Amino acid sequence: MLSVAPVRSASGAASYFAQDNYYTVEGSSEVSLWAGEGARELGLSGEVDKESFEAILNGELPSGEKVARHENRRAGLDLTFSMPKSASVMAYVAGDRRILAANMTAVQATMAWVEKNLGQGRKDVEGRKVPVATGNLVYALFEHDTSRALDPQGHVHAVIANLTKMLDGKWQALHADKIWSNNSVIGAIYHAFLRAEIEKLGYILDMKGKHGTFEIAGVPKGVLEAFSQRRATILEKVAELDLTSHKARDQITINSRDPKLNVSDRPALVQGWKDKAEGLGFTGKELADAALARAGVIQAEGPLERGYRAVKDAVETAMAKLGSLLGHDDPLVDHRLARIVQTPAAGRAQLVVASAVRIHSEREAAFEQHKIAKTALDLGLKGVTIEHVERRIEQLVDKGLLLRGVGRASDMVTTREALQTEEKILALMEAGNGKSTPILDPVAAPARLQDASEKTLNPGQLASATLIVSSSDRTVSVQGIAGAGKSTMLSAVARVAEAEDRKILGLAFQNKMVADMKAGSGIEAQTIASFVLANHRFVNQREGPAYEAARASLVGATLLVDESSMVSSNDMLKLHQIIDALGIDKLALVGDRQQLSSIDAGKAFAMIQAGGGTMARMDQNVRIGRAGQPLSPQEKTLLVVAKLASRGKSSEAMRVLGDKVIESEAPAEEAADRWLALSPEERAVTAVFASGREARALINERIQAGLASEGTLRGEAVRLLVYERVNMTREELRYASNYRHGQTLEVGRGGARDVGLEGGRYQVAKVHANGRVDLLRGRSKIRFYPQQLSPTEMRDRLQLSETKFLTLREGDMIRWTANDKPRELLNANIARVAGVDASGVTVDLGGDKQLTLPIGDPMLSRLDLAYSLNMHMAQGITTDKAITVMSSQERNLSNQRLFNVGVTRVREDLTMIVDDKDKLARQLDRNPGNKTSSLETLGQLDIDGKKLGAPREPFNPGPIDGDTLPDGGDPSGLPPDLPPLPDSNLAAADPSNGPGKAPDRLDRADILPPLPERSLGLDL
Repeated sequence: MLSVAPVRSASGAASYFAQDNYYTVEGSSEVSLWAGEGARELGLSGEVDKESFEAILNGELPSGEKVARHENRRAGLDLTFSMPKSASVMAYVAGDRRILAANMTAVQATMAWVEKNLGQGRKDVEGRKVPVATGNLVYALFEHDTSRALDPQGHVHAVIANLTKMLDGKWQALHADKIWSNNSVIGAIYHAFLRAEIEKLGYILDMKGKHGTFEIAGVPKGVLEAFSQRRATILEKVAELDLTSHKARDQITINSRDPKLNVSDRPALVQGWKDKAEGLGFTGKELADAALARAGVIQAEGPLERGYRAVKDAVETAMAKLGSLLGHDDPLVDHRLARIVQTPAAGRAQLVVASAVRIHSEREAAFEQHKIAKTALDLGLKGVTIEHVERRIEQLVDKGLLLRGVGRASDMVTTREALQTEEKILALMEAGNGKSTPILDPVAAPARLQDASEKTLNPGQLASATLIVSSSDRTVSVQGIAGAGKSTMLSAVARVAEAEDRKILGLAFQNKMVADMKAGSGIEAQTIASFVLANHRFVNQREGPAYEAARASLVGATLLVDESSMVSSNDMLKLHQIIDALGIDKLALVGDRQQLSSIDAGKAFAMIQAGGGTMARMDQNVRIGRAGQPLSPQEKTLLVVAKLASRGKSSEAMRVLGDKVIESEAPAEEAADRWLALSPEERAVTAVFASGREARALINERIQAGLASEGTLRGEAVRLLVYERVNMTREELRYASNYRHGQTLEVGRGGARDVGLEGGRYQVAKVHANGRVDLLRGRSKIRFYPQQLSPTEMRDRLQLSETKFLTLREGDMIRWTANDKPRELLNANIARVAGVDASGVTVDLGGDKQLTLPIGDPMLSRLDLAYSLNMHMAQGITTDKAITVMSSQERNLSNQRLFNVGVTRVREDLTMIVDDKDKLARQLDRNPGNKTSSLETLGQLDIDGKKLGAPREPFNPGPIDGDTLPDGGDPSGLPPDLPPLPDSNLAAADPSNGPGKAPDRLDRADILPPLPERSLGLDL
């Protein structure tokens, strides 16, 4: 494994790393050494002495020059590369010191890659510090052999000095951001190099987990545990204190460290290890001898035998472990015979790179090349290292199968398929301009819409509704901030359409949103997935009774898509294709591009806006505040916070929230306890939101335990075995290493024909090293090779689940995790347990509707607790009050979009519980949480508008009853570097248009550079 830590004290580091007798010297030719192109430039080589090491960490060059000497200067970084425990046991206990050399070779190769790809300095460009690649580092390697508990633990410290030589020859401070942000990539590269080196020694490896980690096969589990005292101590302390958060565990790790002591009698220490292992019945001698024999056989072969073995190894490995060499055609790998004649590692690299591209393509339209490399290496195929992977990526770029980004996206690649999908969406959108038959004339529409609405429509709502019912363009967009009153607007559209005998059909991302659409706007609605499943076949099948029936049902209709930011590019393309095939009159996309994007690849809603789509805006927050009543201080604060969050200014929003942001070492537990401390009346109007899955589970468990303890949950309890989906792409399911004993593989009703699996549920019984997975179905045992799954087939709908036990009592709040549409049990919908007895579980579904599910009912295995919801479930929800949990430990989830959703759900009051205010604020500012686009990556469309040097104007959050913020700050001056809020699209909101004049154009979001916009002839 790899860990990265700052080196803050030069003298402390010099004493720590370079002290005598700290590491094992017996039989080791490389105890410490200088390395890196930067070190070579400075004339540093060979063994590291304390004085020169301390000087370099202090920024003092051998010439006497002093670099970047300032207060609070960081001395450098410590990258610690630790061997798997089994490798340490075989090196120090079994005495196979070849492993130490293999580890040092792997570290040196990894650090060479780090230096070449991540070494950076910074230079001034128009007053800004811009990162510049330098390709040189100054670092020292130190080989150590023990853990803090004096167990055998081989590891190498690569201590990188805060120095680099710029292209102009000047030395300056290292810009280490890329090293920090790519730590998982560096770890994957190290694991791959180490696997390859240890396999050369003749050992067989046992892959562990999804990230390329491994152990040497044959070292007993009991021996590994016996030599893991440090880990056992930490886990024991964590359990004793009942701690669950990552930060709390990290703190225990730090606080429980014993000072590392010099061991004067190294032979006695090593002998103690050997005696301990022998007492467990293990010496490692037979395992080491077998490895030597395997390595000897390979070394003794001549060129002809080695060539034969290479071809045989390629074929056997591909057939046994990959299973697809002679099977499916894969567009991202060479033809079969061309692959066979390559070296085994190069052939395997083709397969894992193809898989890595597909894994990332499911979630993103474009991706960093380093992330493809990491994913490919994590798949853990024999002999594949970073050189093989990078060479294969370049081959795919040369062939045009991968397309390299331009400008600031030059380190990213995208696929031809993703590009074609986005191009088709924009082409179909453009082709539909002027092809729609308006429901109402633009002149008459505003008055009719106001009359049809139960509430008075504000200018943004009226402009948006008018756009939908009167535009002649087939695709229109409504960009509305959180709380803009989209349901009210859509309800008016629906009433007018019904009066004109025009069909309206609502679509949404999930069933909960569908239910809200029906209840909030009175619109017939269904999920996007069900609509696409029912109708996409008609794109190519435009004749026959089924096609005619579908066309007759939908021709001339308007589709209203709610929360459109969550629609993937593939689904957006399918919607446009269906509209074209069935003669649907209009597609109205309603959502907020600043909130959560789709789980799958693409940001089609934002792309359509940036691509010149006809658009209206809703920028007035009507969620906060009550009609006719002055805003409370809390409501004023929430308005400012919402405006800041919608512009990605999360740290500013946190500052405005002030003491409503509470720091805790255990945020999830703190949130649960605060909710439990509320009165029953307050609980009923206070939601709990969590950014991550782990935090949500902890909150649910703690609230349930608290309710049971106070007696709110009553009566008999039932213990249920429930299934929880494993978050894994379909391509990852093609690798046996991603399966675990006890998991459940579910196959859709059509079955997985490639591997002979019928639809249904299978238990994972055993995972074999050769790529086979044993499945159980009833009493039948099935041999399953995941790699025989087609890389291009998606219709089998495979899903891997894990099981857990859940206890329910009367009063528990639950949510469904699957659909049972005939009984109206819908995924993400919330229910209350009304009773538990011998006959089953009775659930209250709302609206005086109850249903009893007998014990053994499939839906009793498809539920979870619902005291806390994650942000994807929260989007679209409105609540009076909320407690929101975010953690800086969840780096990917600490982004501006999740923050925006988390702080804009509430009408009256918000409390945020976080682990580290400052760290979270910094991470939020760095991570917008944006999805990628092929067109944007290739420089053909500017979607997010992040041009360098773009002018910024003073922020004006708008009038808030003329009052100041609770902390005395002036709202109009907070903060000074934000863009202005966009004006409404209606003439009524723009006095410059004059009474009765139409606006010149409809505003899009703040997009740079300006793109062509379409006009509406509105006379309001």
